Amino acid sequence: MRLVRRANPSNRMGALPMTSMIDVVFLLLIFFLVTANFSEREDRLASTIQSEHAGTGVQELQPQIVSVEPAGRHVVFRIGDRAVQTSAALRALLEQLPKEAGVAIRVDDRVPIQAAASAMQAAHDAGFEKRTYVPAGNDN
Repeated sequence: MRLVRRANPSNRMGALPMTSMIDVVFLLLIFFLVTANFSEREDRLASTIQSEHAGTGVQELQPQIVSVEPAGRHVVFRIGDRAVQTSAALRALLEQLPKEAGVAIRVDDRVPIQAAASAMQAAHDAGFEKRTYVPAGNDN
C-alpha cells in the first residue's frame, strides 16, 4: 500500500519568517516612542504669574543675618546696625523679628565656639525653626 501525499495548500505559499517580522514591529515601536511628544503644549501650561492676585501674595523674605564678631576680649552679636554682647539680649532682639525666613548665624573664625553655640541657642529660643551656621572666616 502506497501512501499518496496530497499537496497542502499552506505549503504552496512560502512561510513568512517571523523573526524578521518581530524585528520590524519592535523597530516601529521604538521609532514612534522616540518621536512622540508627550509634553503638554506650552500655550496650555498654567502661568506661574497670577495677575489678579498680584500684590496680595506672600513676599519672599530674606533670612535674618546674625554676625558673631570679636570685640577685644568680648564677643559681639550684630544684626544690621544693632549690636549686643549677651545671648539673652540677642534672644530678645531676635524675638522682635519675623521668623518665617529663618536666621543665618555668620561666625568669625576668631571667636570661640561657645559664642556660636550661644547664638544658635538664642535663635532657637526666639522661635526660629530655620537656623543656619555660616563660618565667615577672617577678613584680615
